[in-house]
Amino acid sequence: MTQINNAQDLFNYLAIQATSGNKNWFGFQQQRLAGIHLAYEIGKIHADKLTPSEVVDYVNALNNAIYNKMIKNGEGRDL
Repeated sequence: MTQINNAQDLFNYLAIQATSGNKNWFGFQQQRLAGIHLAYEIGKIHADKLTPSEVVDYVNALNNAIYNKMIKNGEGRDL
């Protein structure tokens, strides 16, 4: 099991996974966890501008765009 202690560890892990050849390295569970964290971070910064529901809607749209434009359509591309 990989230990993630900071943002650099996470980036390194994701870079290795993306180039591993494993096509399921960023599946539904990973998207869900990333979305929860992202919603929390965006909510902290934009709580004065967005409702919680708007934050979640934005994060869902962002996660879908990341998946569709970078993961799904980016298969086979080098990083």
